[in-house]
Amino acid sequence: MSSPDALAEATTVAEVAARLAGTRWDEVPGPTAVEVATAIAGARGLLDAALLGVVEQLEATGAAQDLGWASTKDFLTHLTGGHQGSGGGLVRAAEQLRELPAVREALEAGRVTLPQARVIASKVQTLPRHPELRSAVADRMLALVDEHGHNATALQTAFTDVVREVDPDGLAVAADLLRDKAERGAHHARHLSFAKDGLGGVRVRGYGTIEDAERIKSVLLPLAAPQVTEPGSCGGVSGHGRPMFDDDGRATTVPCPTAGCPHDGRDPRQPDARLWDALVDACDQLRATDTLPRDHGSLPRVVVTIDHASLSQAVIDDGRAAEGRTDTDTRLSPQSVRRLACDAEILPAVLGSESQVLDVGRTQRLVTPGLWSALLVRDRHCVFPGCTRLPLSCDAHHVVHWADGGATRLDNLALLCRHHHTLTHRTPWTLHIDGDTGRPVWTPPPRLTLTNAEGRITYIPARSPHPPGAPPPLVA
Repeated sequence: MSSPDALAEATTVAEVAARLAGTRWDEVPGPTAVEVATAIAGARGLLDAALLGVVEQLEATGAAQDLGWASTKDFLTHLTGGHQGSGGGLVRAAEQLRELPAVREALEAGRVTLPQARVIASKVQTLPRHPELRSAVADRMLALVDEHGHNATALQTAFTDVVREVDPDGLAVAADLLRDKAERGAHHARHLSFAKDGLGGVRVRGYGTIEDAERIKSVLLPLAAPQVTEPGSCGGVSGHGRPMFDDDGRATTVPCPTAGCPHDGRDPRQPDARLWDALVDACDQLRATDTLPRDHGSLPRVVVTIDHASLSQAVIDDGRAAEGRTDTDTRLSPQSVRRLACDAEILPAVLGSESQVLDVGRTQRLVTPGLWSALLVRDRHCVFPGCTRLPLSCDAHHVVHWADGGATRLDNLALLCRHHHTLTHRTPWTLHIDGDTGRPVWTPPPRLTLTNAEGRITYIPARSPHPPGAPPPLVA
């Protein structure tokens, strides 16, 4: 299908979907609703297949980067409105399915959905790089969908059994392990991610080589050893078979803050909990050394923004303490911030009513650690519209260049990732700091228009200040 045809078809599909979304569903009979749901699910699967095809073309042409996006992943995350990193999942799925044409064809034919295809592709990626083995496992997993209707979860569970069925003697896996570069497949598939669950915690997912796992365990296991103490040293007292209350009705047991603690001196933590604590402890010990890379002149640290009233447990206007926010935009309860403050260096940042930074320690001619901390508190990430790259990937950009007389102070600085820092210097995008809010404000480049039949492109200059009816500038 040619480019104009694809655009016309996509526009038609969107128009039909808009009409369908406006259906009075309370007037649709139950049996008809079942058929409609089946048709919509099938159409959604086919649209996902089409989306992956477009994703491949976006990656191949760099069209999103031409529009100012740092990557196709960032553009897709913004476009779909998904969780942070969801655009990267689409790009990975397109790359993985390129090596599994049978799965890609099944997706485009509507035999499998995108979640099913992604499970098959991601699982196959963990296998040794034997094309025959990977193809056979993928075909068998497709058969499970055709024959038994396996959903994504069932496919994930069945993967190990499928591998045993396809390679019962483990010859393909054994042959790969005997090579000089035995774990190169696992090395290429290595990853680590943290996903907030919305309940105050995070889910950690990862994959790596056996060698890397052994190196990690060699550090964590000693730190994860059970911590044996004297009975009762936790602050609690156990009955140890004695009555819970004495003759006068007084309790003979005393609880302690650790849930499930028997007060017998043994470590009440489960092995997996001890391993997590060991990982946190190892990071704390490493951060306390001078071996980690410095971030713009300062040692790695957790920067949390919270008002002083909440930090000191004072009651604020609405009767509740405000949350703290880290430089990765993670929200922490005031209690968590206070715990961090017990063991951490406090960097006082005074905020005005509009959350602009008024004072963060000393400022000098160069971007000092104090001034860099001020930028973290104010900007949090790259301030280019739609970009959320973390400060570790950012530079302190002079709004008015130093060579042009610009000063190195907060009202002339902004956090920009490497890509957008370069883009700002080379394109018509303009940036200034709003005098009222103290925050960066962007003005997009002049609009482009086709002015004649030959298709010549002419710039229409941007007008300022904002005329009536014109879109406002983008505020970071």
